[in-house]
Amino acid sequence: MRIGVPGAETFQSGSLKALILTVLLSVFMFQLLRTVGLRAFSMASETYMSGTHSAAFVTCPNDTVAKDLARGIVERKLAACVNIVPAIKSVYEWQGKIEEDNEVLLVSSDSFFINIDI
Repeated sequence: MRIGVPGAETFQSGSLKALILTVLLSVFMFQLLRTVGLRAFSMASETYMSGTHSAAFVTCPNDTVAKDLARGIVERKLAACVNIVPAIKSVYEWQGKIEEDNEVLLVSSDSFFINIDI
């Protein structure tokens, strides 16, 4: 058994193995890291990046407004499809009081719009 400082050959051999391992991991991990990076950027900047997924839930006061808004979103290609869910009951606080309203819900997945207030 040798005790002491390893020789230069051991360092070179270890460094070469570490370099090869680093390059292989980088090649295999690139796609995963790219996907995670795109999704993180998309969330942080509130912009849509292709290859990411999103969902939007928008409440409307009535069926007429819901249909008009859904048509406009699809016509402008902001979403491929918008589902209209009738007769939901919303309970919320408004100006210090608990309110209840009958509303219509718009649902769209993989949508390109964010924060639509009516």
